[in-house]
Amino acid sequence: MALLRHIIEAQRDWYKPNWLYESIPGLYMGAGVFTFVLLRNALGMFSGGLFIVSSVVVSSQRYLYRRQKALARAEKEEEHKELKKLGTIVWRSSFHCGDKLIDEQHKFLVSEANRIIGAIIDDEQELDYEKTLVKLLRDIQRHFRDEEKFLIKMLPEVAPQHKATHQKLMDQTMSLVDDIRAEEATPYELLSFLLINVITKHVVSEDLKWKDMLEG
Repeated sequence: MALLRHIIEAQRDWYKPNWLYESIPGLYMGAGVFTFVLLRNALGMFSGGLFIVSSVVVSSQRYLYRRQKALARAEKEEEHKELKKLGTIVWRSSFHCGDKLIDEQHKFLVSEANRIIGAIIDDEQELDYEKTLVKLLRDIQRHFRDEEKFLIKMLPEVAPQHKATHQKLMDQTMSLVDDIRAEEATPYELLSFLLINVITKHVVSEDLKWKDMLEG
């Protein structure tokens, strides 16, 4: 199908203006019928047949290509539905825990999530998934380490459970990485998991639980 896409794209670029490109199957069909009528012999039948077959082939190629594009577009819209529901994460002062480093990391991760979600939803912005994933994973891992150190010092009774939650999230992340390597998942799925499950549900929601304990 990739070869078919390149052929169609090359054909579209070659035939200008667009009305000529769109009319080619009809021209082939008309030429075939005209040849049949004009040359009532074996050569005419052969030549006319070639024109008609060419018309059918080009029409079927264009139909398959356009159907593939429509399905891909529908699949992409379905994938983006959850992120669109998520929308922009608004940073609030109530998210602060009181530690400058942890607060800065939380705010940075939320800002990055908003930037990436905006780039994904806006088809006009190109996003380097691999580069974005590597950077986001490093930022999340660094935050987890710093947060665990902070909890060991300030809330030692909470630290082991929170560290286990971090480990579970990282295990799920690495499982998705393995699936990507095995071509059983896409980078988009991993990025979506990090944005929704790690940053939105954990950083913005789960971390607020121990923040309340710290204030109490």
